[in-house]
Amino acid sequence: MLIAPEMFCSKMAVKQKVVECVAQSAEARLQLILRTLQDLTAQGLQDKMCASIVISLGTIHVPTDPNNYKQFISNIKSVQEILAKECMKYDLIYVTLKSLYHEISTSDKPLSPAMSIVLQLIEGKHIPTAVDLILQSGYSPESLKRALRTLCTWLTKWTWTENLGPLVLTFMQGLEVQQHYDILYEVTIATIVPLFKLLILPEHRKSVGPIVLYMLSQAQHNPDAFHKIIPHVASVVNYLCKEKSESSLLYLQDIVKVCVYLMEHFLEYSNLYIALKKELEPYLPAVNYKQTQSGKSWLDGNSSITTIYYSSGKVGLNNLGNTCYMNSVLQALFMTKPFRNKILLHNKEMTPLLSKLQSLFALLQHSKRSSLSPNDILNLARPPGFLPGHQHDSSEFLGYLLDILHEQEKTAVGTNDPETGPVLITECCKFGFVPDHHNGVPVVYSTIVQTAFGGRTVSVSTCGQCGTKSERVDNFRELQLSFPNNSDNQSVQTLLDYYLQPEKLSGDNQYHCDVCDCLTDGDRVTCIEEAPPRLILTLKHFRYDPASQQRTKLLQSVKLDNHVHLEAGQYELYAAVVHCGSSVDSGHYYTFAKDGEEWFKFNDCSVMRTMSEELCSLKPPETPYILFYSRQDFSEPETLPRTVLSQRLQSLISKDLSEFEVEKRKRPLKTYNAKQNRNDEPPPPGCGGAGFSNNSSNMYVC
Repeated sequence: MLIAPEMFCSKMAVKQKVVECVAQSAEARLQLILRTLQDLTAQGLQDKMCASIVISLGTIHVPTDPNNYKQFISNIKSVQEILAKECMKYDLIYVTLKSLYHEISTSDKPLSPAMSIVLQLIEGKHIPTAVDLILQSGYSPESLKRALRTLCTWLTKWTWTENLGPLVLTFMQGLEVQQHYDILYEVTIATIVPLFKLLILPEHRKSVGPIVLYMLSQAQHNPDAFHKIIPHVASVVNYLCKEKSESSLLYLQDIVKVCVYLMEHFLEYSNLYIALKKELEPYLPAVNYKQTQSGKSWLDGNSSITTIYYSSGKVGLNNLGNTCYMNSVLQALFMTKPFRNKILLHNKEMTPLLSKLQSLFALLQHSKRSSLSPNDILNLARPPGFLPGHQHDSSEFLGYLLDILHEQEKTAVGTNDPETGPVLITECCKFGFVPDHHNGVPVVYSTIVQTAFGGRTVSVSTCGQCGTKSERVDNFRELQLSFPNNSDNQSVQTLLDYYLQPEKLSGDNQYHCDVCDCLTDGDRVTCIEEAPPRLILTLKHFRYDPASQQRTKLLQSVKLDNHVHLEAGQYELYAAVVHCGSSVDSGHYYTFAKDGEEWFKFNDCSVMRTMSEELCSLKPPETPYILFYSRQDFSEPETLPRTVLSQRLQSLISKDLSEFEVEKRKRPLKTYNAKQNRNDEPPPPGCGGAGFSNNSSNMYVC
């Protein structure tokens, strides 16, 4: 829709022009809008006319042909001048800006950046007031996110609206004050790369530079934004250095400083920064930038973020010092709904670990906090050799946690009967079961871990000399999938097939035949005799390197199959623990998991909505490590309501909610105030308390 004629005037000539405008090409529409606007100004613009002008501008695509573009800009300036002259009244400015915000916050279609020219109706000193008006109007978080995303996208395509950059920066600051950290983070991740690359262009640098520095400085809780720009840092700093203008050299200094700081801040990813450090070496600052960095990031652990409930509806886990290996596994287990429900409903003998896990799951499901501390789980389930403050293998932690839960539950239930318990445990433990009793009659009891993840394989070995076959039955809770030698373009299904293919037993791997009573060549076939309800697959990216005497990572891409097939049926992917880094002892772990049809990214205390495409498009050194699949012939249980939980858990939840409300009253959400510490000049880079230089001229360079 372009200009609605009934909103303007009743004259047939004007209506006819508007009808013609709809039929014109995108390049010709602006000229027709301009002529129509010139005819209307003689009568005086009205509220509805201004609103329709805004809507019309959003449909005008910017031409790519140089000649057409020149005429387009000329016409845009004319439209802008008419609006500035006619919209002198506050009421008209308000209506025009309100129409702009309504469009950018509700439209599902891409809007032309030409629409942004109405922002020039705002004097620079009144930008904070305009942003304040938006943030105080009760718009939904989704509306705010869509508006900011549109404005940031315009910045990558448009340089003709001087107010656009300052308004975006002020808008982000206002969202920060109102603690909409999830909006800021999601928009940063979506737009940081194109904005960063535009720093090489002087005409864009003035608008995008302060926003890029602000995004990087404030997103210190998570390395994703920084890691996204790393492939482009070298080319950007080289361009800035070669340009040798005052503007380029100032931003060169600021970019190098923020990169140095973030590399020091995210020390666990040091292996990823080797090349970047070499590229930045000629430009390194003379002072220790870490000492000059001040202010808090969006998710600073010392801020009141711990009392804010994210719009994702999911609760994160605090990193207790390189404990992402644990947090990623706990979130994947929590998102395994049958396992979670059985943990929450368990009412038999309770071990300390099971009790604390039950409490954590109850709060992850019902707390209104953004994140919780898993300190109790760490204290009770830290594997032997796992040192506090050190990075460790999430797969090893998962195996140890499931083992200890399984063994403790077996012991607790089995020893309820002091006379028969130990005997029955001995008989049944090889199948993962322990006996329960009803009226003195032993009943086979399956542990929570076994019920959720337990499967059974049968391996048949055949002697190459006498042909004797022997069987071995093994219970499993995960399958570890190796990569074939010199193999590329593997998928999860091909790795699973490789695991189950016949194996030749020869050389150091010969088979001991009881009939021949010696080591012989042979072969072995493994099949899944009992498929688990939830299948855990670990991709063995790590391999021991004899030369370095360390475990190194195989940086191989793997096609992440959403479905895999076993003889028992189909499995569907619902969670994945991802490792980012080149060594098992460094890097970072985080988790993707699905709830219904929605995907979420659990990154320690941060939980964001995402899409499966993000998981499937990962490239080394970010690699899927532990995969969780659900059997499709097993129905997904419903989420347990709070009312069915034990009295202990309900009391725990009530206490947590009460404490949350008290904390919220003590530390209320701040209200964005346009008058607080504002002046007519734009704030320094890293605004919000994270400046990049003592020289305020580093901000908007004219």
